[in-house]
Amino acid sequence: MTNMLSKHAQNYVVAGLGKTGLACARYFSRHNKAFRIWDTRTGYAVPETVQQEFKVPIHCGAVTNDYWTDVDVLVLSPGIAPDSPAVKAAKACGVEVIGDIELFARAVTHPVLGITGSNGKTTVTLLTAHIINALGIKAVAAGNVGLPALDSLTLENDITVLELSSFQLETTASLKLAAATLLNLSADHLDRHHTLSAYAAAKQRIFNDCAVAVVNRQDGATRPQQPVSRLIETGLCASATDFGWNSENAVITYNGQHLLALSDTALVGLHNVLNIQTALALVSVVGGDIADAAEAVKTFKPAPHRCTKIAEVKGVSFIDDSKATNIGATQAALEGLTNTLNGRLILIAGGDAKGADLRALTSTLADYVDTVIAIGKDGYILSQIATEGYYVESLEAAVTKAFALAQPGDTVLLSPACASLDMFTSYQHRAEVFYQAVKELAA
Repeated sequence: MTNMLSKHAQNYVVAGLGKTGLACARYFSRHNKAFRIWDTRTGYAVPETVQQEFKVPIHCGAVTNDYWTDVDVLVLSPGIAPDSPAVKAAKACGVEVIGDIELFARAVTHPVLGITGSNGKTTVTLLTAHIINALGIKAVAAGNVGLPALDSLTLENDITVLELSSFQLETTASLKLAAATLLNLSADHLDRHHTLSAYAAAKQRIFNDCAVAVVNRQDGATRPQQPVSRLIETGLCASATDFGWNSENAVITYNGQHLLALSDTALVGLHNVLNIQTALALVSVVGGDIADAAEAVKTFKPAPHRCTKIAEVKGVSFIDDSKATNIGATQAALEGLTNTLNGRLILIAGGDAKGADLRALTSTLADYVDTVIAIGKDGYILSQIATEGYYVESLEAAVTKAFALAQPGDTVLLSPACASLDMFTSYQHRAEVFYQAVKELAA
C-alpha cells in the first residue's frame, strides 16, 4: 500500500481528545503535519493545556460537510465507530479514514508483534515484552495496553509488542507483523460490532500481513482465515510439537519436553497456561533461547485486577478480577480457579454487558459458582440464572452481602463479565471500590 504520509503534503483531522487522539496530535506536531482536532462531544470544555500545547483549531460537536472540504485523512480514536453518520459523511467527501495504529504501521521501521483476543491480551502483551527485555533485547509494550503506539515511536527500542483491540484493527490496513496471535474469541463489544461474526472479522485483521501466527490447536477461532508462512501451536493438551501441557505435573512442554512448571510463576489458572505458551511462542520468533525465555517468565509480575488475591478476612478470601469485562473473561477466571479453591465460591458480577447475552453464563455458573451477587445495569439477568442469586444496588452492598453469606475457607470473586461504565469511571475504579469495601470489613 502506498505510504500516504510520504505521498504528498496532506491535511489531517484528529478525531477525539482522549489518550489516543492526543498521541496522534503529538505525532503530527513532531512531524510538522497540518492538522486540526475534532471532538464529537458538543460543548466539551477543551483543557487549556491542550489548546496551549497544539495551537490548532479544535471543534467540539457536530460538523457540516464543509468541514471536510480540505481534509485528506481523518484519524479516528478507537471509541468512535467508523460507521457513525459523521464518519460516513467524511468518507462521502473523499476523506480517508484510518486509526492511530495505521499511522504507526506506516512509520515503524523495526519488528512488531501483535496480540488480540477477547481476553488475556494485556497479560500476554506485558509478559512478552518482559521476556524480550530479560533476554537483552529492548522491547516496549504499547497500543491498547496503555502506552499509545505513536508515543512508542519516540523510544529507543528494537521490538514493539502491540496489544490490539477490535476497534483499532478495524481502522488498520497495512500493519506488518513478525508474529501475531488471536488468543480467543467470545461475545464482546456487540453494541459496536452488532454481530459476533463482524467482531471476529475485525479480530482476524491482525493476520492480514503476518509472517507467523500463534494459534491454540484446540480452538479453531484462533486460526488465521488467510494463509501465513508459519503456524506455532499452543494448547492445554499433550503435544510432541510446539507448546503443550502436562496436566499431571502442571508443566508447560516444548516439543514434548518439560519447559516450565506453572507453580514456578506468579500466574494462576489454566487460562494463564495458554497465555504463557503464547508469549513464549511470540518471543521465539524474534530470537533468544527458549529455556532462557521460560526462565524469564518466573520473574514476571501480573498486572493488577486480573485474578489477584487482595485480602483474607476471617478466613474468607477476596479476589479482584475487575478486568473481566466480558463473558469469556469471567468464564476463564472461573474455570482457571476451580482447582485452587477449597470452600464455596461466591461471585460478584454485573454491569454493562455491551450487548452480550449474559445467559450464556448459565452453565458456567452452575458448574463453578455457589452464589451470585449481581450489580449494575444488566446484573438482574445474572441473579435470575444463578442457582442462588441476589441483586443489590451497589458494589459495597455486594461485598457486605457476600461476606455475610461466606464461611471460613470460602472465596469471594469479583469478576463482573461486564463493562464498568454504568457505575464507575473504569474497571480500575471498580476495583478500588471493591478493595475499599473489603478493607472496611477488616476494620
